[in-house]
Amino acid sequence: MNNLSSLLSPAVSPDYLELVNLKRSFFIRTEDVIFIQADVNYVRIVTKTGKVFVQAKTLKSYEQLLKKTSFVRTHKSYLVNFHHFAGYQITEGGTFIQLLDGKKVPVSKRRRQYVQTSVSQKQNGVN
Repeated sequence: MNNLSSLLSPAVSPDYLELVNLKRSFFIRTEDVIFIQADVNYVRIVTKTGKVFVQAKTLKSYEQLLKKTSFVRTHKSYLVNFHHFAGYQITEGGTFIQLLDGKKVPVSKRRRQYVQTSVSQKQNGVN
């Protein structure tokens, strides 16, 4: 079988994500992904070029796939690429990750300590 996904499986190469639509499957580099947002049993993958890809997978499946990469789960609905972090804000309205493109992603109260620790570790080069 000459199947492209068997040649470059995301499980084997965390540098790429395989995306599937009705007509084909293709790969995008994980470093190009800014964040992944949950929408029930679908996710929206937002890239630095502004493209949004919808996939019929759960956020939890992407979290497992990307756990040894630069992605941090900030909220029940968000998985964010640390390489696109610009800052961390605690306001009266909540806690947010400021992204390089200007967007803000929420950090849940439950995950606040985990995100702060993850950000500190990644800034210090610890995985």
